[in-house]
Amino acid sequence: MNSPRHDSLNAALASLPLEFAPARDLWPGIQQATRGRMRHRWPVAMAASVSLFTLVGTLSWSVWHHTDGEPMAAQPVIVGSGPQRLVSYELPQDSAYQAARGALERTFEERLKLLAPATRERVQQDLAIIRKANADIQGALRADPASPLLLQLMRSTCQQEINLYTTVTHTTDTLLTRRT
Repeated sequence: MNSPRHDSLNAALASLPLEFAPARDLWPGIQQATRGRMRHRWPVAMAASVSLFTLVGTLSWSVWHHTDGEPMAAQPVIVGSGPQRLVSYELPQDSAYQAARGALERTFEERLKLLAPATRERVQQDLAIIRKANADIQGALRADPASPLLLQLMRSTCQQEINLYTTVTHTTDTLLTRRT
């Protein structure tokens, strides 16, 4: 392991002095440079602290005073106490949503064909499970349309379906770039 090159380097290092004293005292310059920086850091540090405190306070206030129309926690429903809000458990009928969802489903169907047969079968089984869960939850919502748990489950399973579509689409992106 020790070659002549290493030996000569070791010898050169051994010949160097263990201590080296600078020509002049450097400490006064270091002390002056650090004092100037410390004075300028306080206003910046204070401004950052105030900004952070304001941000945390604003976020806390917005969480405690949540006003986007959707309660953050389940609240009891009192029948006959003002206008009733109808609950919709159907997919949004907005044309932009429908167009985006349709495009995503078409891309999913095209990309599904690129997967290996075993993988394709597993993805289709998972999609069938998600769609059955959606249908079951919709049936339960017909019986209890104001159930916050069922509404959350419906939202969650719809999101799982979209996640499955996007996962297959993104996973097959690499297959398409390799083929071109």
